[in-house]
Amino acid sequence: MRTKLLSLTGVALLCVAGNALALDQSGQRYTTMLASGGPGTISSAAQDIFNTGMKDPEVLDVAAQVLVDIGPKTLLSRDFADAAAWLCKALGISGNARYRPVLETVVKSDINRKTRSHCDKSADMLPKNGGDAFVPGSVNVDSYKDGGKGKPATAASTKPAAAAKAAPASGKPVDLSLVKEGMSQQEVDDLLPAPTAQTTHMTGKQFQPFNFGARDLQRLKYLYKGVGHIEFSMKSGYNGIFRVIAVVPDPNETGYP
Repeated sequence: MRTKLLSLTGVALLCVAGNALALDQSGQRYTTMLASGGPGTISSAAQDIFNTGMKDPEVLDVAAQVLVDIGPKTLLSRDFADAAAWLCKALGISGNARYRPVLETVVKSDINRKTRSHCDKSADMLPKNGGDAFVPGSVNVDSYKDGGKGKPATAASTKPAAAAKAAPASGKPVDLSLVKEGMSQQEVDDLLPAPTAQTTHMTGKQFQPFNFGARDLQRLKYLYKGVGHIEFSMKSGYNGIFRVIAVVPDPNETGYP
C-alpha cells in the first residue's frame, strides 16, 4: 500500500512540474506575437511583457532571440528600432541576470543609437552575475509561429533567411532586391505589384522653422504581407516626390498597418 501511495505521489508531482513548465495563455500569446508578427506586432508584445512584468523564462528567451535577430534592422527602419527598444526594456524589467550578457552584446553591435541607449539602460538594471547566460541561437523562434509550442534551434533554423519573394494575388512576385535606395515611388510601382497596404505619416520636420528645403516632411510605407516593407521619404515638399530610404525584408510582415 505504501509503495502504491509513493508511486501516485510521484506521478502527481510530475504532472505539477509539467504544468509549471507549460506556457500559460498570456505567455502563448506573447511568443506567438514575437514569432509571427512584423515590427509593430513585436513592439506590442514587448510592451505588454514590460507592462505586465512577465518573468516566464521561456517567453523572455524568445524575446531575447528576436532582439538579436532584428538588431541590424534597426538601422533601416524606425519601426524595428522601436520594437528592439521595447524588447530591451522588457528584458531589463525582468530582473533576470540571464539576459544581461545579451543586452551588453546588442549595445556593442551596429544598431540604432536610440535603441542602444534603451538597451544600455536596461542592461544596467540587471545583476551582473547569476544563472546561466542566454545563448543567442539557442531558441528556434519559427517554432512558436501560429501558436506553436517551441523547440530547440537547429543548424538549419539559425541560418539567415534568403531574400523574401512571394507571389500576391496578381501572380507577380514581390522581389525587394530589385528596389534600391533613392528610387522614386513611381519606379517602385513599375517594378513591383501593389502592396498589401500602405501608410503615411507626417514627421517632426513639418514644424521646424529652418527646414528651408521642406525636406522629409512626410513618410510613406509599402507593406507586403510575408515579404517585408519599403519606406519612402518626401524629399522636398516643393515637388511632392517620395523616394526610397529603406528596404526591409521581413517574412513575418503581417501586411497590416
